[in-house]
Amino acid sequence: MSDVVQQLPALIGVVIGALASFMAGAASERARWRREQSARWDDRRAQAYADYGYAVKNVYVQCMRVAAMRRRKAAGEGADYAEALAGLSALTDERTAKWESVLLLGNPQTVAAARAWHRRVWQVERFARGERTDFEQWDALMEDIMADRARFYAEARRDLGITSGELPSSGRWDADPVPVAAAGTPT
Repeated sequence: MSDVVQQLPALIGVVIGALASFMAGAASERARWRREQSARWDDRRAQAYADYGYAVKNVYVQCMRVAAMRRRKAAGEGADYAEALAGLSALTDERTAKWESVLLLGNPQTVAAARAWHRRVWQVERFARGERTDFEQWDALMEDIMADRARFYAEARRDLGITSGELPSSGRWDADPVPVAAAGTPT
């Protein structure tokens, strides 16, 4: 019995060592799993933000093209205008599909900024479709769109932990070099 009692501290040490080793390994494995999950979701979130930004920009550019065509519609481009409107509808559908990923993966601030940006672009779409004709508001709308776009990207970068600094201002990227406001009310 005294041999067992003498071996007991060593046996307890082995059990404690094995238990500590198991606990450390499990904690390390959990931390690694969390890092991998975080990286996986960051990748998906970055892709969702990029895809969404591209989709909104495509809608905006097509709206600018359609608005320019609308102004020239009297020159016999009615069929082209209808085709451009159909293309705009397809791009809007694509933007809507990309929006679902942003809603699912985005943080609240980025979602709010994205929503403001696409709602503002929707106002340009209303001009393109002839539902809005207050062209004296055009330049202010363009400035608001650029500000909303910058806000979206700033929030997306903040959410993704990108700390390389603020992006430089891009300015307006009108598809048609002749401002719509200068052309007056389209025919």
